[in-house]
Amino acid sequence: MSIRILLPLIALIGTLGAQAQGKKSTLVDRRDQASGWYVPVHGKVTASGGDTKNLSIKIYRENELIGQITTKRGRFTLELDLESSYSILVEKEGYLSKLVTIDTHTPDQEVSYPAYDCFLNLEPADKFTHSDPFYLDFPSAVVRWNQEMSGFYHSNHYLTDIQTKMAFLQAQAVPN
Repeated sequence: MSIRILLPLIALIGTLGAQAQGKKSTLVDRRDQASGWYVPVHGKVTASGGDTKNLSIKIYRENELIGQITTKRGRFTLELDLESSYSILVEKEGYLSKLVTIDTHTPDQEVSYPAYDCFLNLEPADKFTHSDPFYLDFPSAVVRWNQEMSGFYHSNHYLTDIQTKMAFLQAQAVPN
């Protein structure tokens, strides 16, 4: 029997044995038991609240461009390595770009967590022509490990603050 068949068979027997004893079984319970750990990110982007197409998504790791993808349907999936800092820049012609920062550092004992669901809405670039552009350069969301929720989540405090600032900019956008 080859090793390729033997290893999955041993894992299956171990899983079945633990289930028979009524125990929860995992194939990995420490990070040093496997390689390739990553944070899954599922993204959906809308424009002015509706479906959008033809987006450019740039991925930066530690402020260095590592990749760029184009999506025709407004959806994307990323797998970000653990223990790094990422910036995801979403761009569409005629719209303000959105930036999301994601810190993938986790406690060493964490081996299981949900994917981060990222929802972004792009606004027309000309909507803010009469506004102070200062807050337009800030990230739309800051995502990091949340100990209480055992997963990657955006900072509600930061999100509330930046949304308030954007509401003030929107109020300025309508000339008197």
